[in-house]
Amino acid sequence: METTLTTIPDAILVEILATFPLRSIAGFKLVCKSWKSVIESSYFRRVFASLHQNSSPSWSIMFPTVYHHTIKEVISFHGCETWNLPKPLASYIIPPNLPNAEYLYVASSNGLIWIDVTTCSYKSFVGNPVLQQWVEIPPPPCPCATTGLVTRVDEDGVVSGFKVVRTCQKIEARDRGMYVRRVYVYSSDTGLWTFKRLLNSRPVNHPPVNINGMLYLWERRVGSTKHGVIVAHDFYGPEADDNCQVIPLPDPSGYQDVKSCLTTSGGDVIYIARIYQILKLWKMNKNSENGWWQLSREINMPDVMYFCFCIPMAMNPFDNDIVYLWSQKHHCLVTGNLRTQEFTVHQESEKWTSSEGWCRINTCDSKGYIDHDKSLLILSQFVFQRLLPRPQN
Repeated sequence: METTLTTIPDAILVEILATFPLRSIAGFKLVCKSWKSVIESSYFRRVFASLHQNSSPSWSIMFPTVYHHTIKEVISFHGCETWNLPKPLASYIIPPNLPNAEYLYVASSNGLIWIDVTTCSYKSFVGNPVLQQWVEIPPPPCPCATTGLVTRVDEDGVVSGFKVVRTCQKIEARDRGMYVRRVYVYSSDTGLWTFKRLLNSRPVNHPPVNINGMLYLWERRVGSTKHGVIVAHDFYGPEADDNCQVIPLPDPSGYQDVKSCLTTSGGDVIYIARIYQILKLWKMNKNSENGWWQLSREINMPDVMYFCFCIPMAMNPFDNDIVYLWSQKHHCLVTGNLRTQEFTVHQESEKWTSSEGWCRINTCDSKGYIDHDKSLLILSQFVFQRLLPRPQN
């Protein structure tokens, strides 16, 4: 009996496949070479982005971790239409082929995550934990401390490369009045480490936030009431450029009760400070001609009982109306809508379902991390992209 195989035109195939979440689409790429080619095309990405433009990707806000088998999230959002993940992002972070290893979450950028793993040897990996696509990073030429992860995003909004940044542990003397930061940079494009000397007028000593290929490190002098500066460097800028930008933070000098955090939201670097019962938010200007910072919010909160003694923790990665705070006095998490000035108190860990997905508030583990002496905070945002990443070599 003769059989006739009817092929589906690519345009119709795209319209059908683009209705599925990315986790399913990643599996469709394994069906055949033709489907793989269609899914990796720019046309498919545009159709998928158009169909899912109102759906948020999955994201988490994580604590810095120590070696253990459970990475802690302050807040997690999953189950959305874009990825349709049944579990929080942290539950997918398992070292490749090393299920019993001890591992450390180091950094993340645009859906890629960097973990350090210890078994009988020490290894580093960068990859997509949901798709279980990992790249092992060779050790740098000399002992180095972890610093940060940056990514390059192409015009389609897709990650096309990453760089791992490590700082040499050996301290180098100042050079002509400048502080020298000796770093090794691993590039996914070459698979090699390169040495780089970064010059800046201030030392840095806090974990960075990253956005658009840049690392922003917070410097704060011990014993000072001023909140110092941010030292920034573009690791996808000109190779010959070894200078760092020194960006002064808004100065709350004169105030003793200041709690603050550095975070990102909607593609912007955000600095949040709680000064007594006033919450102030500054957005970093992309063009510094009118000053580095623009005051975007100032809210007086004397009537909110749980706001007293609060520490700003982070912003929602996509909605800069939503802020997360920790109430030291009542030992609970507080979420605030800055547009409506409505605040919600989460006395216990909670999970709820909305039309977009599932959100989980982790109050229990937060109690073990936040203490009454913290005056500044940098948490890590692990945000998945709205599109599948391109295959990495």
